[in-house]
Amino acid sequence: MKLFITGGTGFIGSYVVDDLERDNQIILLVRNPSKVGKKTENVKIIPFEENLSVLIEKHQPQIVINLLGILNEDRKRGITFRKVHVEYVKQIVDGSVKSNVEKIIHVSALGADINSKSMYAKTKAEGEKLIIDSGIDYLILRPSIVLGRGQKLFEDLKKFSKMTPVIFAPEGKVQPVHVEDLVDTIRKGVEDRDLKNIIVELCGNRIVSYKELFEFALSYIGKKRVVIQMPSSFFWFMLPVFKLFPEPPVTQDQLYLLEKDNVCTGRYPTHKDIIGKVRNPFKI
Repeated sequence: MKLFITGGTGFIGSYVVDDLERDNQIILLVRNPSKVGKKTENVKIIPFEENLSVLIEKHQPQIVINLLGILNEDRKRGITFRKVHVEYVKQIVDGSVKSNVEKIIHVSALGADINSKSMYAKTKAEGEKLIIDSGIDYLILRPSIVLGRGQKLFEDLKKFSKMTPVIFAPEGKVQPVHVEDLVDTIRKGVEDRDLKNIIVELCGNRIVSYKELFEFALSYIGKKRVVIQMPSSFFWFMLPVFKLFPEPPVTQDQLYLLEKDNVCTGRYPTHKDIIGKVRNPFKI
């Protein structure tokens, strides 16, 4: 199978490419080739260009796997939620339509909502709609926070634990999923032609508080810190201070996201329905 993969050097993308390169021909679109590492002859690396439609037309893949996504904007560099989650998706859709792509596998996010106050969640939903309305077969995946080696949360907490003996956690619940469950679901989408035109939610078997999640992450990286759960009002109060950080620990958009728990809704199939199992996301 000839696959065109975007976002293949990120946390999730590196797992996906490592898994699929064994028995597929992969066109891997990257900005920084040094992040790719050693790959088999099945992987062709091409430089990232703003016009994704032209690249898809040029390489004529059977399936496009879109893993592009950002958690925070960098407006100075022109990297916004709308550009990555909507404009790039539109380019992918346009190229896929012109190239008769068989299927688009798109990793979205749990909580994607066209009416959300969060631009992250709103643009994720807008990107989904572009794919659904394209007429191309699709598989849209909505994971909760994905756990595995290389998760940015671990690096963030390692950094903040050097600055303070106390870590503040927001109120709310989350239902983490193991990265390998996401990878297996994507593989199933590649191999099963009949798995199409559905949205799938991906969550683990445990719903935990952010406090519990942070405590797990600190334990994983070998840092002993006190984690204190704080109400959302605390983070809103601290927001002007957080904005002074080069990389704010919490943004306004994230506070909007935290108004809803990041757990499976039960309105869609889950990855257990697709791959028949759910790994323990806390065993990584």
